[in-house]
Amino acid sequence: MLKRAAIAAIALACATGALADAETECGSKSGPPDQVIVACSQFIKPDVRAVRAYLNRGLAYQAQGELDRAIAEYDKAIALDPKYVAAYYNRGLAYQIKGDLDRAIAEYDKAIGLDPKYVAAYYNRGVAYQDKGELDRAIADCDKAIALDPKLAVAYGGRGNAYQAKGEQDRAIADYDKAIDLDPKFAVAYHNRGLAYQAKGELDRAITDYDKAIALDPKYVAAYHNRGVAYQGKGELDRAITDFDKAIDLDPKFAVAYGGRGNAYEAKGDLDRAITDCDKAIALDPKDAAAYGGRGNAYQTKGELDRAITDYDKAIALDPKLAAAYHKRGYALYSKGELDRAIADYGKALELEPKNGGAWRMLGVARYAAGDFKGAAADLLRSMEIDADAYAMLFRFLARSRAGESAEAGLEADARWLKSKEWPFAVTELYLGRRSTAATLAAAATPDQKCEAQFYIGQWHVVKGNRGDAETALQAAVDTCPKTFVEYRAAVVELKRLQP
Repeated sequence: MLKRAAIAAIALACATGALADAETECGSKSGPPDQVIVACSQFIKPDVRAVRAYLNRGLAYQAQGELDRAIAEYDKAIALDPKYVAAYYNRGLAYQIKGDLDRAIAEYDKAIGLDPKYVAAYYNRGVAYQDKGELDRAIADCDKAIALDPKLAVAYGGRGNAYQAKGEQDRAIADYDKAIDLDPKFAVAYHNRGLAYQAKGELDRAITDYDKAIALDPKYVAAYHNRGVAYQGKGELDRAITDFDKAIDLDPKFAVAYGGRGNAYEAKGDLDRAITDCDKAIALDPKDAAAYGGRGNAYQTKGELDRAITDYDKAIALDPKLAAAYHKRGYALYSKGELDRAIADYGKALELEPKNGGAWRMLGVARYAAGDFKGAAADLLRSMEIDADAYAMLFRFLARSRAGESAEAGLEADARWLKSKEWPFAVTELYLGRRSTAATLAAAATPDQKCEAQFYIGQWHVVKGNRGDAETALQAAVDTCPKTFVEYRAAVVELKRLQP
């Protein structure tokens, strides 16, 4: 999650050496807010000095989180002096904190109209535009703030945030670099640069930046959470869980940290703890689509496909653009044998993420199971263009062979892109005529590999027209493969196709 730095409320001091004690206390920037409110209340009179007192009392209310009362004070200041720039600015800031972005922008517009060099107003208006998703206008406002004050670190940070939201990670990083150069203790800039590196897949550099942000601010909850996500991406699940634990320790109501920890537990195979964490995330934030998706993943791994699908349904209802939920629901539907629905879900996932090699691969597998061999071959080729995956190559060979094409030369060429000759490379050699079925089975070292070997050997016999041998091998795959395996469902479908 992106964290922003804000330029805080700005007041005009209302005290002079000749003022009474109440007036001096009203103008205090360090006094307790409740005392400031009392002092300003005593001091306010229907004269010009009252304008500044209304402003300062508004700032005190704002410091206490009483935003509506603060806005009422700014209203009074503006009623007495319609050209009082600081009152418009601070009223804008109060509306922005309340989440009323359009009214905040209108206030900043007024402040800038009265003072075209009001740097803070440009910056905070840019933040408001970013929160509205108007990224180009946000960048323009940060540009203006930087032009007026080239040493304003938060303006570079704000522009970096907007570039990051646009997916322009390199430009974002350049702005965070500048912000850090100007303010080496700018923890938010380190954190957000970490997010940009993480988006680029540079997890070690992201972790280094999160480390720095945490060193500067040991209570930086989001930095612990996002470092946990980065560790999870590296497969360092225990370190990820430790970071999620720390984030939760600091903020027990931080829903996404429970979801992140649940994902890590799911990856470790601790499915019940994963579900418990996702339950907690959902209880804290019933609109957290990712938490429903994470719980769906755990249910799917447990083989509870209907419960998984229910959770994916909810995730998609909350976020219709959550590609991962369509992808995972597609797999659950495929595992249930609902191939048409699975194909539709993979299609939707690919509309949202056209470069998702895994979704192209599973779309091809689902089409293969459904008997659309030409369509499967085309989808699997798209998958391989994104990610040279050995299983996609095997299914593409089978799809092309079943479609009546000569597939050996293509498999030979495709296999050159593989970086490893570990399993299932032995199946590739079987299909190229360089290994026997017995030698292929012998190359399978684990129970999962042995079940896969039976499936691919069964498919080899289907291609060769050896129906009896095909049925024997495919039945072995059905008997030994976990029901959530791609090969299990494909073997079940193939056995039905082989029936007279």
